[in-house]
Amino acid sequence: NGITKEDKYVDVRHILIMPELDSTDENGNATASEKSWAAAQMKAQDILNLYLAGDKTEDSFGTLANEHTADGNDVNADGIPDGGLYTDVYVGQMVPEFEEWCFDETRVAGETGLVKTTYGWHIMYFVGSRPVWKDYAEEQLTMELSNQLRDQIIAKYPMTVDYSAIK
Repeated sequence: NGITKEDKYVDVRHILIMPELDSTDENGNATASEKSWAAAQMKAQDILNLYLAGDKTEDSFGTLANEHTADGNDVNADGIPDGGLYTDVYVGQMVPEFEEWCFDETRVAGETGLVKTTYGWHIMYFVGSRPVWKDYAEEQLTMELSNQLRDQIIAKYPMTVDYSAIK
């Protein structure tokens, strides 16, 4: 399927701090000034410092994310805030700066950092990574075992259906 041993998924948490749109460009679109970007960076650093001064756990980072993120996608399937968690992130899914941080080969679980993207400043927390091939292999094995079990059941308990009796 084009998957290589190097392909991996990463799980990260993040807190998005967006700059205030306080100016306009030549087309009249709202933009953020350098001053606004600097203020967003300072706020992001303050939140990161708050995390670093605490117990430095993934749960505490998630709590800060629920309190401070401007990411509107930061909810689970039930609409409940999920602590800035993105799971199964793959290359090509996020903006380049975000991915560069996530997919850095030296990244270790629990590592934090600040990343600037077009959306704002992200306070990052690296949860971990795993190889893509493993998920595909587990899925394939599960499918094969399920098919074998189905075939064994059909062989042991044969049945016929009288479709004319179905109303």
